[in-house]
This record gives sequence, structure tokens and C-alpha cells, in this order.
Amino acid sequence: MLDLLIKGGTIIDPVLGRITANIGIKGHTINLVSEQEVEASEVLEASGLIITPGFIDIHMHESEVENNTANLEMLEYMAGMGVTTAVGGNCGLNTCKQDAGAYLDLLEASGIPVNYIGYTGYGYIREQYGHELDRPINHSEFLELAPLIRKNLDQGACGVSLGLEYAPGISTEEMLWLGSLVRDYPGRLISVHYRYDARRSLEALAELIILARETAVPVQVSHIGSCNAFGQMSSALDMFDAAYADGVDVSADVYPYNAFSTMIGSPVFDEGCFEKWNKSYDSLLVAEGKYRGQRCTESIFRELRRQAPETLLVAFVMNDAEVTEAIKHPRIMIASDGFLRSGQGHPRGTGAFPRVLGKYVRDEKQLDLVEAIKKMTLLPAERLGLPDKGRVAQGYDADLVIFNYDTVMDQSGYENPETPPRGIEHVLVGGKAVVKNSNYNGGDNGRVIRFGR
Repeated sequence: MLDLLIKGGTIIDPVLGRITANIGIKGHTINLVSEQEVEASEVLEASGLIITPGFIDIHMHESEVENNTANLEMLEYMAGMGVTTAVGGNCGLNTCKQDAGAYLDLLEASGIPVNYIGYTGYGYIREQYGHELDRPINHSEFLELAPLIRKNLDQGACGVSLGLEYAPGISTEEMLWLGSLVRDYPGRLISVHYRYDARRSLEALAELIILARETAVPVQVSHIGSCNAFGQMSSALDMFDAAYADGVDVSADVYPYNAFSTMIGSPVFDEGCFEKWNKSYDSLLVAEGKYRGQRCTESIFRELRRQAPETLLVAFVMNDAEVTEAIKHPRIMIASDGFLRSGQGHPRGTGAFPRVLGKYVRDEKQLDLVEAIKKMTLLPAERLGLPDKGRVAQGYDADLVIFNYDTVMDQSGYENPETPPRGIEHVLVGGKAVVKNSNYNGGDNGRVIRFGR
């Protein structure tokens, strides 16, 4: 007796393509993919719908812990857009404001709706030891940090993340020291938010290729659109292809928007930012606080930088055609870079994956559906070394998304970023529905995935 039989849908598997079959689930696992109709405790009718592996968001930002209680806001948004495995701790920040190991423990004790994987943020660790992010450190100082890095890796972090634009004091040499440490943990990654965007973005990318080449550690370049979609994307992708052909393990992800979002007090908005982007203050939208929904003036910009530096802004500065170019590249993965606080922020945190399916696949035909699903599932599963995820096949985890191809689309905008997408009908995590009939169903069937355990 199976626990669940999914009948009548069209399966999109990243390896086999389109399949017409039923899916049988027992416990957390896909038990069969077959035209057979077998007995099950529950039957889910999926006629006219598409069934795919659960989406894996290789770059998101978790919510901040409050009073030692896990805030599940971002994980709930992930579930709403079909993400069944979310990877946090990115950009060196640890937005949970906790050590990675402690955060994994907290989530495990709390119960979570989707699976969670976490990096340990190197900038966060640096700050824990009182090292200003704009100051270089020497090797002796780095060795003082090493035990905490190792502790987080020993506790199951998937690797170490860097935010070089946020922490400009980190030298290339320091990154190489870090790479040598991570190399002791096979299968772990270094995720990097580049040092420069726009005019110097190719220089920044070259540094990361050097990191991967010299340390033999896989390097994941974060949100390449906001790095290179300023006139440099074709050259950047050529650099990736050349490095890949040379055996260098470097890859990247991209979110499907031409605007980025971060805190106004970060070095991203330091003097000279508008000149390099060829933009002005009105290219910035205030995403939260008393000026929420307003475009910046010089006065608002300077006030928030001085008095409310944590305020999230949205910056409309990237070239849309170059974002599309990255999305179409066969080895670039889809990610959200999602982060909202109390429903305020950038709509990518609730709409990135449905937006790719609706806008880039169905409406604009920039991508084939099978290729798009591969970028959301199997590619990140392989990148992270998750052998039981990323396919609809016997023996794989029963993490599935069931959506209506004709209607799927993001509905969140910059004024209403918390709005859930349409067309995501059902989302299963470990065989249980976290979204059912397009409604968030909750639950705690997600797992904390610890590496090395």
C-alpha cells in the first residue's frame, strides 16, 4: 500500500524529459514512476498539470532569529513558489544573526516546512572576532578564526560564503587561506558575492576563477546578473566557459530581475556608485520603513544612509537583456537571492521560480521547459552533491512541484513583494503537501540537511 498516488499529470524530468506516468510515494521517497495504477491511501489527481522535482534555491537569505525562536517567514515564501530545498547563509552575512551550526540546531528543533542547507558566513565570523570588514587581516589573525570556521563545517554547513563587496578588506591572499581550509572538507563549496560590479566586474570574476583554480575548491559565484549585467555579461560567460573547459570548478546563479536589493548602508552604495551604473538617485526604490514605496531623492538617500542604514532598497540598474543572456546559459542556475522582512523587500523572494516558468519559458520562449526545470533542480542538486534530489525517478526524495503551465507566473511586484504566485497548485516535501490547491499548508516535513553527516 502506497501513501500517495499522483495520477494523470505530465512529468518533466531533467534527464528523461517529458513522461506520462503515475507517481507512487511511500514515506519520504518516490516508490514508482509507472503507467500502473496501484493502491494508495491517498490519490492526487494531476490531469492537465505539470509535475517536476522540487525547486532547489541555491541562493536565498534566511530570516533573522528572534528571541531564540526560528523565524520561518522566508522558508514559507520559498514553499509558496515551489522551492523544496533552500540554501541560506549566503554573501558572508548570516542574516539569521547566528553561527551556522547553532542555526541548524535551532531549525531542527523547531521544525521547518522545506529542507534547509546553510553556509557559514565568513564576514559574520570575522565580525565575531572584532575584525572590521574593510580592514585586511594577517595570517596569524586568520588562524584565530579557523577553529570557528571548522566548528561550523563540522556541524554540517555546506561550505563558506563570502561577501567581498560588503567586506572589501578581505584580500585575495586571505581567500586563498580560506580555500585551503575548506579543501579539507571534500564536497563543500565557497559561495562568493563578488568584489566589484559593473566596470570592474570582469576583474572581480577573474579573482574568483583564480580562487577555484588555486585551491581546487568548487566556487559558486552569486547572482551573476547584478555583477555583470552592465555591458559585461557576454565576456563574463565566455570567461566561465573557458574556465570550465580548463577544468576549473566555478559556476554561478542568477535571479530573473533587472533590479537588485540590499541595505542602503552597505558599501554597495558608497560614493561613485551612480557614476559606475550611469544612474541617479531615482533609480533606487525604498523597500521598507517610512519612505517605503518612494523613489530616492538625494535627501532621502543621505538621511537613510545616516539614520537607518539597515533599510532595504531596490536598485533598478541592470540591463534586462543581459539578465536574460545569463538565464539562457546552460550552466547558470536559477536562484532567488530572496530576502523579505515582514513582507517588505524585493519580489524575487516570492516570485523568482514561477517568473522563469511564466515569462521566460511560456511567454517569451527564451528557454525550453525541460532546460528551465534542469536549472532549478538537477543542476543545483549536482552542485551541492545531493544524490537523492533533482529528479522524478524511483528512489529519489518525494520533493515535487505540481503547477499549471498555462497560468504559472509571479504576482508579486515592487509595491507588493509578499504576494504569492499563481499556478503553483501543490508542493510536496518528503511526500507531504506544504502547498495544497495553491494554499500554503504549513507542516514540518522539511529536513535540515547537514553536510558530512
